[in-house]
Amino acid sequence: MDELEFRDATPADAPRLAVVMAEGFDGYRTFAPPGWQPPAVDDFREAMAKRLGQPTVWCLLAERGPDVAGYVALLPAADSRRPVPDPQLAHLWMLFVSAARWGTGLAAALHAAACEAAAARGFTAMRLFTPTEQARARRFYEREGWELTEGPHDEEDLGLSVVEYRRTLPDPERG
Repeated sequence: MDELEFRDATPADAPRLAVVMAEGFDGYRTFAPPGWQPPAVDDFREAMAKRLGQPTVWCLLAERGPDVAGYVALLPAADSRRPVPDPQLAHLWMLFVSAARWGTGLAAALHAAACEAAAARGFTAMRLFTPTEQARARRFYEREGWELTEGPHDEEDLGLSVVEYRRTLPDPERG
């Protein structure tokens, strides 16, 4: 990971982020129902560009030259697609790592950075949604201290069943 540069993502990064997200979603075909199709890359790009321009959204990008290795993003849960009016709850919006970087520790590094960023912004807990059948992601989140809190339930826009995970964040004052 020493060759990677980490920086805050901007709306201009949305096209490159969308490619990595599409690669991740394409992997869902292994467990999705027959005939399932991932959302179009153009849809990802437009939605990301809008969100990344908002001051309440935080996104960290890991890259090497023009190649996106991975990224992680969070926002207040109140601003998410499934809003929760809890000002202390952050929503882990995205965590995607290029398949070429799986197993390198990049996902754990991005995850740790997101938890630190959320705590520094005054959040005391985080939540996320992941497909019910996404075993690799679920194992990762469980190793990182997340607990299953809800689901499964159908996510109509995605066409898949999802579950909700939550985790408490460390107090940045006490480490």
